[in-house]
Amino acid sequence: MTPAGFVITLTAADDGRDTVSVTGEIDVTNAADLITSVDGLAGHRPLIVDLSGLRYLDSAGFAALFQMLDQQKIVVVVDPQSPVRPAVSLVGLPCHDSVHAVIASQLAS
Repeated sequence: MTPAGFVITLTAADDGRDTVSVTGEIDVTNAADLITSVDGLAGHRPLIVDLSGLRYLDSAGFAALFQMLDQQKIVVVVDPQSPVRPAVSLVGLPCHDSVHAVIASQLAS
């Protein structure tokens, strides 16, 4: 893991639906780094950002995610079994249960 506290892995799909997996922790010390990291990634927007591998997400992390959602930079995925899913549900962060659910919803629109 980097000093940032999180690791981002980009998986580029042939159909242009890039997925960014974020693991580790996002808090006040690195929430701005998350925005910078996602902004620096190439790929079609909105990027699918899978947060299922996070162990911790605080209010600064939520603020960063809401900012990127408001700018339509990302679509969020959080597995129902993820340790951060209860907090995600509590604050009302719009998210999908899986990457497949995002792709299905994009195909339906």
